[in-house]
Amino acid sequence: MAQPAPSRPRRLVIPLGSQWRQKPASMLLVFFILMALTAVSIYLFVTDYLTSVYGYGLLGTQSVSDAEAWFVGALPQLVQVAFGFMALERRNWLFGALAGAALMVDIGTDMAFRVGENPEGFIIYLTALMQSVVLFTLGSEFLLVASLENIIEYAPDVLEAMALSANRLVESFTRVADTFNEDDDDDISHPPAKRKQNRRGGP
Repeated sequence: MAQPAPSRPRRLVIPLGSQWRQKPASMLLVFFILMALTAVSIYLFVTDYLTSVYGYGLLGTQSVSDAEAWFVGALPQLVQVAFGFMALERRNWLFGALAGAALMVDIGTDMAFRVGENPEGFIIYLTALMQSVVLFTLGSEFLLVASLENIIEYAPDVLEAMALSANRLVESFTRVADTFNEDDDDDISHPPAKRKQNRRGGP
């Protein structure tokens, strides 16, 4: 009995056709955009971590040490990244449940920090919820993993595009240098004729 073919792993890679990959300018532009997205996602990832740390500190319970919140605050993000993508990869509901629970904790600590001690109605809760979900979940954990995966995917094409652009630039400088050398050789081999001096009493 034939075994079913293994399913291909799901990846968060932007599908670029061969025409894009053969254009150095396009690949360099895509690479710079991915690098910018990575920088933004790293900043949002750190911010999301800090809101979890400060939100945990607002619980009001006693802690063993001041460093406790700094370790506990990292758990929601790490569990989301680890178990969330394992759930997508293996389609496992247990991993998905763990990632969902970590997401709820992350959102809860974010909202607790952003709402603060003096809430001003329902709107501020909704705003804090949208901030946590859209900016500091999709914009940090998801965007960070997606941008890094795309950078790794297209790094060989980007390096090839950079090498091709560098070769073209060197060839252009070489042509310009050869043109100047040819002009100098022509000046040496064919010196300009001396003008005759038409002076009275001259030879």
